[in-house]
Amino acid sequence: MSDMALGASIADSGRTPRWLLALLVASLALNLLVVGLFAGLMWRTRIPPPWAHTVTPNLLGYASTLPAERRQELWDLSAKERQRVRPFRREVRAARQETARTLSAEVFDPQQFLAAYARQETLQNEARKVVKDLYIKIAEALTPEERRGYQHWRAERKRARHNYLDEDAQPESPSKP
Repeated sequence: MSDMALGASIADSGRTPRWLLALLVASLALNLLVVGLFAGLMWRTRIPPPWAHTVTPNLLGYASTLPAERRQELWDLSAKERQRVRPFRREVRAARQETARTLSAEVFDPQQFLAAYARQETLQNEARKVVKDLYIKIAEALTPEERRGYQHWRAERKRARHNYLDEDAQPESPSKP
């Protein structure tokens, strides 16, 4: 039956055929199922959308949200410490890549992996010391009101993450004898 004949038969009868209504309902149900699955996945993973501008919930991120003149004061005060952090970021990133390379090598060499991991760990610890100096410099310059506001600000911005090494937060149910 051609499309013209189908259109003519629908127009002649004045009613939509049942199979066409069933097809439309099935199509709607399938679309709602797909949208529901996608929405459920997004809800479960809670991945922020790529357009969301997120600020890292640390002291430097908090300082970046203060009013412009106050932020500039803190930036000027901590310029030396911030400059010391930059090289460590590159070095730590390169050490992580080296550790990953040794882990994914065709033939795994435990000694080479441990050496790369030890270098990564050393660099990360050195970087933490430099970041600690930066945080101390910023924390000392914050007003008491700004220091009190930090905890509230951080709690609002910290993303909930599930750490698989943590124990379950739910208490165990007592076993029934």
